[in-house]
Amino acid sequence: MRPTRLATAGVVTLVGALVLTAPASARPPSEAGGRDSLQVYVGTLDAGQVEKLRATGADLGHARRGTDAAGRTRVETVLTEREAARLAGQGVRLDVKKVRGKDAAQALREQSAAGWTAFRSYSEPGGIRDEITATVARHPKLTKLETIGRSVQGKPILAVKVTKNARTVPDGKRPAVLYGSTQHAREWITPEMTRRLMHHVLDNYGTDPAITRLLDTTELWFLPVINPDGYDHTFTPGNRLWRKNLRDNDGDGQITSVDGVDLNRNFATKWGYDDEGSSPEPSSETYRGPGPNSEPETKALNQLFQRVGFEYFINYHSAAELLLYGIGWQVSTPSPDDVIYRALAGDDANPAVPGYDPDLSAELYTTNGDTDSHATVRHGTLGFTPEMSTCEAAAASDPDDQWRPEDCVSGFIFPDDERLIAAEVAKNIPFALSVANSAATPDEPVSVLGHTTPDFVVDSFDTSYGRTQQVASNIRRSLKNVQMHYVVNGGRPKTSPVREWRGGERYGDTHDKYYGEFRGTVRGTKPGDRVEVWFTGTKPRTGPVASERFTYRVHGDIGGDVLVLAVEDVTGLSPAQTGTTAKYADEIAASLTKAGRTSDVYDFDVMGRKAPHPLGVLSHYQAVVWETGDDVILRSPGQVAGTAARAALETELAVRDYLNEGGKVLVSGKYALFAQSANGSYMYRPEGTTECTDPDDTTCLPLLNDFQQYYLGAYNYVSDGGTDPDGTPYPVSGAAGAFTGFTGQLNAPGSAGNQDHTASFLSTSSFLPPDRFPQFASSATVDWNRPGAAPFDPRTGDWYLYSGRADEAYKRLSKTVDLTSATSGELRFYTSYDIEPEWDFMIVEAHEVGTDTWTTLPDRNGHTSQDTGESCASGWANELHPFLAHYQGADCSPTGTTGAWHAATGASGGWQEFSVDLSAYAGKRVEIAITYVSDWATQGLGVFLDDARVIVDGTVVSETSFEEADLGGWTVSGPPAGSAPGANDWTRSQQAFEEGAVVVTEDTVYLGFGLEGLAPAARDDLVARSLAHLTGGSRQ
Repeated sequence: MRPTRLATAGVVTLVGALVLTAPASARPPSEAGGRDSLQVYVGTLDAGQVEKLRATGADLGHARRGTDAAGRTRVETVLTEREAARLAGQGVRLDVKKVRGKDAAQALREQSAAGWTAFRSYSEPGGIRDEITATVARHPKLTKLETIGRSVQGKPILAVKVTKNARTVPDGKRPAVLYGSTQHAREWITPEMTRRLMHHVLDNYGTDPAITRLLDTTELWFLPVINPDGYDHTFTPGNRLWRKNLRDNDGDGQITSVDGVDLNRNFATKWGYDDEGSSPEPSSETYRGPGPNSEPETKALNQLFQRVGFEYFINYHSAAELLLYGIGWQVSTPSPDDVIYRALAGDDANPAVPGYDPDLSAELYTTNGDTDSHATVRHGTLGFTPEMSTCEAAAASDPDDQWRPEDCVSGFIFPDDERLIAAEVAKNIPFALSVANSAATPDEPVSVLGHTTPDFVVDSFDTSYGRTQQVASNIRRSLKNVQMHYVVNGGRPKTSPVREWRGGERYGDTHDKYYGEFRGTVRGTKPGDRVEVWFTGTKPRTGPVASERFTYRVHGDIGGDVLVLAVEDVTGLSPAQTGTTAKYADEIAASLTKAGRTSDVYDFDVMGRKAPHPLGVLSHYQAVVWETGDDVILRSPGQVAGTAARAALETELAVRDYLNEGGKVLVSGKYALFAQSANGSYMYRPEGTTECTDPDDTTCLPLLNDFQQYYLGAYNYVSDGGTDPDGTPYPVSGAAGAFTGFTGQLNAPGSAGNQDHTASFLSTSSFLPPDRFPQFASSATVDWNRPGAAPFDPRTGDWYLYSGRADEAYKRLSKTVDLTSATSGELRFYTSYDIEPEWDFMIVEAHEVGTDTWTTLPDRNGHTSQDTGESCASGWANELHPFLAHYQGADCSPTGTTGAWHAATGASGGWQEFSVDLSAYAGKRVEIAITYVSDWATQGLGVFLDDARVIVDGTVVSETSFEEADLGGWTVSGPPAGSAPGANDWTRSQQAFEEGAVVVTEDTVYLGFGLEGLAPAARDDLVARSLAHLTGGSRQ
């Protein structure tokens, strides 16, 4: 497989690296060459920088351009100048791509002005719309023109049905295939593919026997431009890189960077499943729209799927040279009908389209609300997405022509060259026709590679941990009389009926129209037995068929109700350890015994460094304790820095499958899943018998953090988040649920004394609220007992004030202080903040009541500066917050019309005290405001306030920790004139973000430390409480 090295979150420090994205909901109109017009940028980024780029809503799936010697990702992406400047302020410096000395966008504008030779718009005279109409008129017996719907702007979306007697044969009566393209407007090579394929079959009907036979028996439907508005828009000045449709999201009557919906994220199936596979933000390139199937283009295509009932759908996109299929909303999720997809698409060594890489859809990136999944799940249509060639690949295809890869403005901009376009289409035609030829018998496809589909794909394993054992096989649904057979220790064969597995809690119930997973049961075995298993059935018109046979051995350590999954990697390299067996499994087993549970052990090192099989091993247990001991990175002999063993992913997927079928898991280890948390920094080889030994090897793929985020409830992993500055772990104590009352100290007497690293977690529900994302419900139930308050908890008492997160916001918390009889005054308050550096700010505003002489005041403790930052240079005082002109000059100097600029930005590093001198207002009444101001896009966690005091002549005259609803005399006063009301404002809160040493979901408990690091009594207590949480009942 070709890797997609796109890290989507890095290991972070406790406070300060959590810059989270909520792109802007409105922006000024874009002009060609302006700060909001699209430009091509390039750069080389580390994992954390790639995450910040992803957070802008950029289309990162197509951004990767390889890695350098240090394993950093080379990217090419499309951004506005404003977005690039904002990223630069966060330390992500990208350069405008240069093509022959010119900015990429300028080169595009010049090319557009000169005109295109091979490409045409949809609506121009003689454009694709006219061509479709003329083609149908020329072939009245083979074609029928359909207007399947209209676009946002009312343009007809035209499809052509091609088959013998197309106008008289009812739609869908014959096996049918749909070829579609241009959901994404800038992908110009795709309508060329679809329309030229249409001409190919029409032009060869009657002369080519194979095509004649195909059109006599099969319906081929061609939909060259699914997004006519967006496609036409890319032919206008400055808009060649536009991706979405033309929904006017903000209703301002203009199409700017905040407008448009990604039509390949708008379908109802898995719409909005998470915010990674699609975005809720209108400015994002993957904005999913205001609701499922909200767009007229989506409705039109959905109705066509429903009306015709296609067997196959090929959805052409660009640009990545991939052949994608199957499940895309979750990484590494095979499905039964993948048997068919693989037969047609091929594999890395022998792909159906030369130079393309066939694989599961999520190899490129996860998607939800996508077209292929919806067509498959809702309408039974098998979908492929070919990602056609990049500009660079096409330009390099002929060393003797005038095209050079370095002249490519963007990977999306396929060369305007008839010969190269024709060659790209030609190499795709055999695969396209093989899909058409498979429509009559989808489960026995006609592969251009000569591949056939097996009747059985058995899920084999070599070890069972049960006397009774389920065995699964992916089986062709058309088979009759399917049974499973087994032989124990060479004895007489026995037969078991099979039942279809209907899927688990999250997956396994889709993409199974022609194949399904069926299971039989082996009974009556004992430890040490050897069992041979196979499946049989009857194939219509063929007769009896049988699967391959496999043999497993029943393990000797079975019968417990909890499994200790010891993946300590003592025979691995990171770190090098002594011995060959797990060191801490016995301690955990002893704690399980204390909790009244029986247990078995699966020792990864003893079992040949192999992951446990989900059915063969894990399925036999009520719960699993997955412990990693002293391991840091699961790494095999011969591997190097930046790599990880394949078993790291395989173990994760086995545990995920177990959870999907109702399992319960406790994860323990001082570095448990550390490599995954680094999200793209460690590479593994997904297939073959060898491990990844070079992180730059293109056959290696990155370990990602999806399992931690979406199954374990840890959205952010904070490395050493429970460790004090001297390297000593903080104590831990239970805070909720079954963990209330638990206390423990790591490295206490009687423990292993090995806890030299900890982790803290921010719960997934802090970022994906459970009312909208119930599938990810999670909470932090055990705290690190740090001195003082945790950075996201109230400093004192039970309440604090929280700013919330919103773009384009001006949030004031105001109070009037009477200093008419005073000689001095002071404001003191505590704050913990995580603010987008140099773009968003916290300020303390002040003015004499009854005047307009506003200014901002400095913090005497040194937390403010006079740097006006990047947002000033981007014009926010003109466009968003004109009131800031009081403090910032037109040249972004820190002096405005009435006052000076003093502000805090970035991360506070926990709770800090501000001291603001009010003595300049002695003898007057002064209104003060603690204010949070944000720009167009990108949010940190926000600002937290507690323990505010006003001191007059040395005496505290007002004090509050916001325990009461009256806010202690403070007022949420709203934005000043000129700033729009925000999406939210200051609110009292008891906890805005859950952070802790342990995060739980209904089915999992994830520890930021190792159980072996607790004293025996504390370990016993925590194990018992964890099992009570997972399996119910009381502690022993």
